[in-house]
Amino acid sequence: MINTLYSKMVLTFIGVVFISVTASFFITYNMYEERVVAEIEEELMVAGKGIIELSKVMEPESVENYIEKVSSIRYNIALYSEDGRSKYYGEANPDNYATPDEVEEVLAGGVHRITNKDKKLFQYASVGLPFELNGKKYALFLKPGLAGKLDFVKKILKTVLFNVLLIGSVLYLFVALYFARPIKKLTAFTSKVAKGNFHEQVSVKRKDEIGELAESFNRMNKELHSVEKMRREFISNVSHDLQSPLMSIKGFARALKDHSFPKEQQDQYLTIIERESERLGKLSANLLQLSVLESKEHPVKQERYRLDQQIRQVFLSHQPQWLDKEIVIDLAGVHPAELSADKEQLEQVWHNLLTNSIKFTNHGGEITVSLKEEGEQIVVFFSDTGIGIPDEDVPHIFDRFFIVDRTRESSKQGSGLGLSIVKKIIDVHHGTVDVTSKANQGTTFTITLPKSMD
Repeated sequence: MINTLYSKMVLTFIGVVFISVTASFFITYNMYEERVVAEIEEELMVAGKGIIELSKVMEPESVENYIEKVSSIRYNIALYSEDGRSKYYGEANPDNYATPDEVEEVLAGGVHRITNKDKKLFQYASVGLPFELNGKKYALFLKPGLAGKLDFVKKILKTVLFNVLLIGSVLYLFVALYFARPIKKLTAFTSKVAKGNFHEQVSVKRKDEIGELAESFNRMNKELHSVEKMRREFISNVSHDLQSPLMSIKGFARALKDHSFPKEQQDQYLTIIERESERLGKLSANLLQLSVLESKEHPVKQERYRLDQQIRQVFLSHQPQWLDKEIVIDLAGVHPAELSADKEQLEQVWHNLLTNSIKFTNHGGEITVSLKEEGEQIVVFFSDTGIGIPDEDVPHIFDRFFIVDRTRESSKQGSGLGLSIVKKIIDVHHGTVDVTSKANQGTTFTITLPKSMD
């Protein structure tokens, strides 16, 4: 229980208030102690001298009556004679007036003043004055009659300070609970997220840092939900992509094994088996490449080469595909340009983009590529007149496992990894890739690369 944030906040507050109040009390007391002592001592001295002067001009009975009245109102008084006799006026304890040595000192003509070294200052505070009357020496000691009242005031102050601490602590319990409750909600929420529950949203209606933290958790949960959804879709899609060619390979292989077919039909079945095997190999290669790209240990092998020549070579390697669909290729804007980059990785980028463009560009369409240098960067525009991408899908096309329009024919579907690989490769080269697309009009990819990664 003591390890919870709520408990720590409460205990911290109580500790801070206790230390602050205690320190303030003693600092204030020490600041005014000498001043209070000096004023009390001065007042007692004046009163003592007045009593002594009156004793010289008044009858003894009158002086004694005066002393009794004064002691009942303001002071406690003790009178010591040189023959060892003493008389006390007031409510103070006789033992607290003066020690025998202090009495002897005053009888010898000295003056006793208040000392603040004693812990019970006002209980033992007294002044002593010597005087003679009718040839006899006396020592007059006076104590402030407010000593008890001052102790009472000190008790009141301590009670007030205790109540401040108590009431403040109780109020802070509620304040701490106010701050700790949403944090507990967030803790419970993260436990649910850790168990795979991405559907709930934490409800904390606050505008402070805790509210911002709750909003961040909600955004994180939404992203995790999106990733989890794509992961499940990917597993389903990959399972289908794996199962479909495997079933084809298995079916045609068994047919070739169990039956005799004409040479032409055998070649047809073997071609299908070969094509399905290539599909499996491509899917496995994409998965492996994406895993390698996401590994921070994957190095970028820089070399300086002509980017324009690389792009032309990629188009040449795909010539049978775009010729088969009678797609018009426009590379007039691909001007000579050099850069330092991982040649093999960037070649994969152009392969993936061109494969997508050929796949989704209708018969007789057009694919255009242009290249230009802008300072220390090279910008490549890769456009087609294909079927385009719906507006709601554009922000997600680089997400892993994302597939646009699953109702399309299977020949146009992939694993949803091609553009993810493109994005990863461009990222590791410190470049950017953007896309603009309109349905039934085409798509343009804009790739910006630094001429050197150094």
